[in-house]
Amino acid sequence: MRYLLIVLFLTACAAERQPGDLFGSVEEGNELVVDGILLVDQPLPELFVRRTLPPGQFYSQDVAGVTDAEVRVFQGDQIFEYAPDPATPGRYLPPSESPQVEPLTEYRLEVEVEGKTVRASTTTPERMRVRQAVLLDEDTQEIMRTLKSFAGVGDEVYTAPENQLTHLEGIIELHLEKAGEAYQAALFTLEEDAQLLDEDFPDRYDRAPDDLLANQSPPFAASDGIVRWPWFAVVYTGRSLIKVYAVDHNWFEYARSSPDQQENQGGFGGLAGDNFERPFFQVEGGIGLFGSASVDSVGFVVLPRQAESSD
Repeated sequence: MRYLLIVLFLTACAAERQPGDLFGSVEEGNELVVDGILLVDQPLPELFVRRTLPPGQFYSQDVAGVTDAEVRVFQGDQIFEYAPDPATPGRYLPPSESPQVEPLTEYRLEVEVEGKTVRASTTTPERMRVRQAVLLDEDTQEIMRTLKSFAGVGDEVYTAPENQLTHLEGIIELHLEKAGEAYQAALFTLEEDAQLLDEDFPDRYDRAPDDLLANQSPPFAASDGIVRWPWFAVVYTGRSLIKVYAVDHNWFEYARSSPDQQENQGGFGGLAGDNFERPFFQVEGGIGLFGSASVDSVGFVVLPRQAESSD
């Protein structure tokens, strides 16, 4: 999860980006960057505090990480003091046995560094659920089968016959119980030895630290509560997991306005004619993202198509 969020929201820190591509004037660097995502019904997350580096300096998390910040998260009259992680510069850990993140609740972040204060807030979405996952006939749009859910059978979704999907056959459709301003979906391939479905297709997805392969969608409104995952975005065999995130305002505003993602995904949710020069950072005194989401998942197995007979 941490890998995916860093890919989505901190691409500005990539070494190959040109000075000013995302942040406007960065002649001096040294701007504070915060990174944290709260997920409903999960414990308070780790947070990251870093600085932008001057143009021409190769990006390094060890160099950019801020180790002497005071980091606090507020929920109502509760205050959660974060502690720096000595093993990872810039990483801050929540209190032990931190409570689960509540839905429809405001959380406020406050970071103090050398007399400077960064503030941000998020209101978490309500709980969301994938009510049903189905495979549609591509021609008739009729339901061919209904997939088993984690709520119904747990990890047996990966052995259930209904969840064995042959590549390019049918349409994967998810029916959501609407819960947020917008949604974003991510596909994870769970196999360490996952094979490309098409040998001519470029292996363009990075391997995550936890040996997951990840690919994500643009943000979308899903006003009808229906999400379709295209087969062209499924490139590996084996156990697969689609996570759908109902995202807060901060997540949505960042994702739809990120120039980097507009280049890669054709606008990423921006309106026709939009040309964002920098993302919308809902952060006071710095840049970055402090957002929230609720999430649900669908698991299945991707099978390669059988080679057609030459007879």
